[in-house]
Amino acid sequence: MDKAGLVKEVRLRLGHSQEDLARALHISYATVNRWENGQTSPSKLAWHQFVVYCREMSDKGKLKCPEGMEA
Repeated sequence: MDKAGLVKEVRLRLGHSQEDLARALHISYATVNRWENGQTSPSKLAWHQFVVYCREMSDKGKLKCPEGMEA
């Protein structure tokens, strides 16, 4: 799965809106929207932050991280 699909899948699994995910990652709603629509891809730093967030949610039992979640 591509990064756009992974971002959306994680967001939906967590029950987050795009705004919720943006707040959690300290980025703008528009950035999350562009990622999910494939208009842009996360930078290496942003992707790392996203993967760390996914792992934190997994450690809390709120998410089973999908395949392809390497930093």
